Amino acid sequence: MRTHSFLPHVADVRLKIEADNLEELFTAALEGMANLIKSKSCLIGKEKIAENFKEKIEISSIDITALLIDFLSEVLTYSQVNKAVYCKVKFEKLENNFLNATIFGEKIESFDEDIKAVTYHEAEIKKNEKGNLETIIIFDI
Repeated sequence: MRTHSFLPHVADVRLKIEADNLEELFTAALEGMANLIKSKSCLIGKEKIAENFKEKIEISSIDITALLIDFLSEVLTYSQVNKAVYCKVKFEKLENNFLNATIFGEKIESFDEDIKAVTYHEAEIKKNEKGNLETIIIFDI
């Protein structure tokens, strides 16, 4: 189970994500950011996600929350460079401060929202009362 939902914010976009495990949490964050970049580009449960672009990512960070923000920032960079939206990720390794993965995406004509940065503000991966992992990500737009 993984979910993402957008929350109100005065100037930026807040994304709340929740999942059973780390892989699902990172995937929900990726899908949420992709849906912000291009509306409905990554529908949860979508049968086939185009894989026109494939990029290898390897990131080391100080902790799991920083790793998530750094992961999204790296994907955002590839989105802007390739003018693509990335909806799928395959993790080869995902630990508390390191990941090795491949992201898959498709070319798009235009962005619905131009994200300037993925911020650390409010981000903290923690277990909620249901026992799931959750966090909030704020995108500077």
